[in-house]
Amino acid sequence: MIPGIRHAMRSLRRSPAFALTVIATLGIGIGLNSAIFTVVDCVLLRPLGYRDADRIVALRTHVVDENRSFARIGGDDYSDLSRQIKGFESTAYYQSYPDGIQIGGEALYLPVANVSPGFGQVMGVQPVAGRIFQATDTVGHEAMVSAAFARDHFSSAQAALGQVIRYGGDLHPIVGVLPDGFSFPGKTTVWIEENAAPNVSNRTAYNQYAVAKRRAGVSAEQLSAELDAFSRRLQHDFVEDHHKTIEAVPLQEQIVGKIRPTLHLLMGSVAIVLLIVCANIMHLQLVRATRQVRAVTIRTALGASRRSLTSGALLEVLLLAAAGCVVAFLLEEPGLRLLVRIAPADIPRLNDIHLNFDVLLFSFFVSLLVMGVAAILPIWRSWHIDPASALRQDASRGTEGRSTLRLRNGFIVAEVALTLTLSVAATLLTRQLIQQSRQDLGFSAENLITLDSHAISTDKIPDVSNESSPELRAAGEEAARALRLRRLTNLDATLESVASVPGVESASAILGAPMGFGGSSVRYAVKGRQVFAPGVENLPDADLHPVTPGLFATMKIPLLRGRALTPEDRFDAPPVLLINQALARQVFPNQDPIGQQIMCGYDRVSSWWTIIGVVGNIRDSSPGADPYPTFYVPVAQHPDRAADVQLVVRTRTDAAAMVEALRNRLKATHPEIAIQATTMRENIGDTQQSQRFRIVLFGSFAAISILLAAVGMYGVTAYSVSQRRFEFGLRVALGANRAQVLGMVLRDALQVALLGIAIGVVLTLSLVRVLGSVVGKLPAFDAPAYALAAFAVLLIALFATLLPARAAASVEPMDVLRSE
Repeated sequence: MIPGIRHAMRSLRRSPAFALTVIATLGIGIGLNSAIFTVVDCVLLRPLGYRDADRIVALRTHVVDENRSFARIGGDDYSDLSRQIKGFESTAYYQSYPDGIQIGGEALYLPVANVSPGFGQVMGVQPVAGRIFQATDTVGHEAMVSAAFARDHFSSAQAALGQVIRYGGDLHPIVGVLPDGFSFPGKTTVWIEENAAPNVSNRTAYNQYAVAKRRAGVSAEQLSAELDAFSRRLQHDFVEDHHKTIEAVPLQEQIVGKIRPTLHLLMGSVAIVLLIVCANIMHLQLVRATRQVRAVTIRTALGASRRSLTSGALLEVLLLAAAGCVVAFLLEEPGLRLLVRIAPADIPRLNDIHLNFDVLLFSFFVSLLVMGVAAILPIWRSWHIDPASALRQDASRGTEGRSTLRLRNGFIVAEVALTLTLSVAATLLTRQLIQQSRQDLGFSAENLITLDSHAISTDKIPDVSNESSPELRAAGEEAARALRLRRLTNLDATLESVASVPGVESASAILGAPMGFGGSSVRYAVKGRQVFAPGVENLPDADLHPVTPGLFATMKIPLLRGRALTPEDRFDAPPVLLINQALARQVFPNQDPIGQQIMCGYDRVSSWWTIIGVVGNIRDSSPGADPYPTFYVPVAQHPDRAADVQLVVRTRTDAAAMVEALRNRLKATHPEIAIQATTMRENIGDTQQSQRFRIVLFGSFAAISILLAAVGMYGVTAYSVSQRRFEFGLRVALGANRAQVLGMVLRDALQVALLGIAIGVVLTLSLVRVLGSVVGKLPAFDAPAYALAAFAVLLIALFATLLPARAAASVEPMDVLRSE
């Protein structure tokens, strides 16, 4: 065995270019494939790290008429389900978003989850200190925090117990500290206990997500049947549930469902790279195998056995594969760290990603198999070649047949075709991002700052809806009115404080700032066309944003018709709203919407709101998103969320330089406000993070595949030139000039590349639809993208074949003729 290894190493040392190229190709291919598949495995395939994770399900609402599902559930639907479904061991609902809390006088803005008492029992989480919420509680008032939060703010998990968090006008004692690694939902660090039943009971108010744990012994099919029966009862008993059902899906599916298509797309791309790697290795082995046929034939003639020849070839393969695997291992870990660093925030379970040796081993065996097949080829061919003819054959004339040449050219065609596919994908995504960056946002993003804020109040608006005494009801309503007006006064004072900072041009507020979160989606009725009442279906929907009057001037959103909001649109004034151009065109085509009235499912449901103006469209969620029908209402008439608005600030100087000054001013003048300050340009960049991630990866895949294709083209051409030296020498001796020889070699190589490009175009046309289903609509045929990618591939092919072509043109006729 050891002598065989030594012989294999000596053989590889005699071909250093071949050995190093194969090792580098293997290292890149296996390392890249392992890194991407490790991400897919850790995010998509591996079970969640929760106790009995296979029994945890997410509950969704399915709209039968529209054949679509969404992840939220109505208030009373959840309450009925938690009582009636016997297949559930426990249930819980939750909401999560960045919000403000206060600890010891310090206001913090961080990820907060509002969860019902059964949350800890469903998730099966064991605290590192204290306890989880009691599933038997009906009124929530406690809090849990993460272990990292406890260490940062209280020095230890044990010290956090009993500390008080102020949130939403209430004090919440910390009763439990959850372990590192648990952050569901999302990246939550503080969990606030809610009442056992959702605060909003409306069956069409989908304000909460819901999770549940199947009882042990209850199968997914049994649970599905029970939910179907439950949904039929809801359809029979409640008009608003007539066209919907409740369904359960594995929690893992809900967590990773949105990112699954992107990761599958990346897996397909890295599989293409792996195919190119295999084709390149096969081609390199074929080139070397053809060179070795004569040597192997001679060794066979001298008495070497087939077994010894085969074992020697396989030992070379094993050494090359092992060296390639070592390189892959060295590349995989930094590759994984880079992937995690540039990955968008919406990819879940990033913290679970770690080296996966199973993936590395699989890639190693695939490469070993490919190389083994190619390595045995010269031995197999030697059995069919006459030793005497092999000895007479000059190396410059070769022993290669046309079938072998066609096979090697076929590998190059395949490499070029696959390379073009990745190059076009990267080009299309880059062009899409460039086009989106040039889109008219509908507002000016320059020198614009958003301050996500939450005022930590000690007061809570009383709920008097169930109060039977007229006197107590009236007193409660007056107290609620006074508190609402106080919130508006506080908001005005905050805006004045921000506006007084030197360098600020104007400041206003909105709930649901562009490129952010916090807005609401509502169904509405137009007076004279529809009726807004429980059970009424097929009502249109629109986004709704409470704003202060100066918002449109601050953001430079044009007023197209009617009037803007003014300070006179107060709490007691007739309710009004503005609509955007998209809603005006959709609902009021060829007519004036001013004066039309709308009723919607927000906080003043019993009132008709009058349209007073039309403003321009803005791209709200991302530069690539089409404008959506939108209402803008004065926050003064809807003050319940006045403490949660985003402040929008236009500055006279660079926005990034003003962020810290604004943060410091608010911290000094309003310490009760938790804020998070970012520039609008940063927010826009965050919305495009997923697309940039895809561009970086596709661009990297394309660059690697182009490099591998160039290596293959160089190998084919160089070997072809070495096999045809006699032909080139003879041509020159008979009068051909060296430029003609150079052109002939380049022409042959470029013909192979052009064939690969043509096949790649056909292949890419069919794959663009798959790409578009993940990244958004793409043109059926983007000629510049195809032309740019084809030009890049063709240029690389030209450079890869130029050096061997020059070698062919420099052949001396007398040298090759004398060798004959």
